[in-house]
Amino acid sequence: MSASSFVSPPGTPGGASSPRPSTETGAPFVEVPLRPRFFQSSAFYPMPVVLLATTNADGTANLAPYSLCFPLVGEHGHHLMLVMKPGSKTAANLTRSGRVSVNFIPDRPDYLANCRVLALPVTSAEKMARSMFALRPSTCGPAADGSVAPPIVSEAIQAFECRLVTSESGDDGEQRYVLEVEAIQMQQLWAEILERGGRGPRLPVDYGFRRTSETWMSRPRVRVSGPRLRPAFEVVVDRPPDLVLADFKAALARPDVDVVAKVRNDVLQVGMPAPEVTTWSPSMDLRVEGQNGRTVVYGRIGPQPQVWTTFMFFHMMIAMMGIGGLMWGIGSAAAGGSAWPMWIALAAAFLHAFVAGAAFIGQGLGADQTHRLRAFVDDVLEG
Repeated sequence: MSASSFVSPPGTPGGASSPRPSTETGAPFVEVPLRPRFFQSSAFYPMPVVLLATTNADGTANLAPYSLCFPLVGEHGHHLMLVMKPGSKTAANLTRSGRVSVNFIPDRPDYLANCRVLALPVTSAEKMARSMFALRPSTCGPAADGSVAPPIVSEAIQAFECRLVTSESGDDGEQRYVLEVEAIQMQQLWAEILERGGRGPRLPVDYGFRRTSETWMSRPRVRVSGPRLRPAFEVVVDRPPDLVLADFKAALARPDVDVVAKVRNDVLQVGMPAPEVTTWSPSMDLRVEGQNGRTVVYGRIGPQPQVWTTFMFFHMMIAMMGIGGLMWGIGSAAAGGSAWPMWIALAAAFLHAFVAGAAFIGQGLGADQTHRLRAFVDDVLEG
C-alpha cells in the first residue's frame, strides 16, 4: 500500500453493520483469480502499516504511511524490501539521500486518522504542519556525503533505521528498494518484553485493497447505527469468570495500558486516564457473569457518571417545567383566562431537543476514545 492509497477510513467488507462471516470447518473452497499484486487483490495478506521518515532536499523531514514493506532473509546482513511508486516524495528522498527510517506506530484510531492526513497529495510542508507525531534525531551518524539520517517517530514502538543498498524498476512500473537495517530503536518497555517474554504490542495491519482507494484494516473503527446515548453489548467467552477477571486485572497492570479502571468484585468501570478526560469522554461499565460453564461480559458505554447525572438533572428539570406549564395553561384556560402558559411546555420540548442534541455531539467528539475502550475489552477477551 503506497501513501496515495491510504486515504479511506478503516472498514470491513460490506460495512460495519454487516454480520461478520465465520470460518466453517469443512466448508467448500473456491479458486480466486490471480490478479496483479495477488497478495493484495487476490488474498487477505497481512502487511504492516508503517510511517516512513525521509529527509527533503532542504533538510526538513517528510512522513508518509506505507504497507509494502517486507523482510528479506539472506546470508549477509539484515534487509528489507520496500515497494513504492517512483514518483512519490518518499521515493525521491530515498533515492537522493539513501536513508530512511521505518517507524511502527501503535494501533490507535487517532494515529491512523493522522496517517490518512499524511497520505494526502499535498506539499511536504503542508502535511507536516498537520502531523500529530513528534520527531527525534536519528542515532546513526551522518552519511559519507555529510547528510543527516532521517529522524524517527517518538510515538513509534520501534523504528528501523535503514540505508539504501539497491533499487530496480519492476514490470508493473513500481520501484523496489532493498534496504539494509543499520539499527533498530525500541521503547524500553517493549525491549524488555522482547527479551524476557510477555504480551507484545498491538500494531496496525492491513489486508490489501477492497477497491482502488480503500483497504481492509485489522481493527476497523466501531460504528453505531442509529442514535444511542448508552449503547450496550455482550460478549461470550469460553473461559471461567475468575480467569476473565484475572485477565482484566493483568491487562490493567501493564505499563502500556491506555485506559484506567476500577474493579469491584465482578464489576469494572473503565475510563480514560485523567489527563485525557474531557466533558465528552466516555465511560464503560462491565459486568462479568458465569453462564453454563462460560462467561458473559455485559457492557454499556455512556458518558461519565457525573456528566450523565447532570444530563438527567437537566432533563428532569425541563420535564417538570413543561408539565407545570401545561397544567397551568389548562387550568387557566378552563377558568376562562389566557392559555399562554402552554408555551412553557413547547419551550420545554425545544430545550429537551437541545440537550439531547448536545449529548449526541459529545458522543461524536468522544468516538475515538470510545474505540479505545472497546478495543481494550476486545484485546483482553481475545487473549
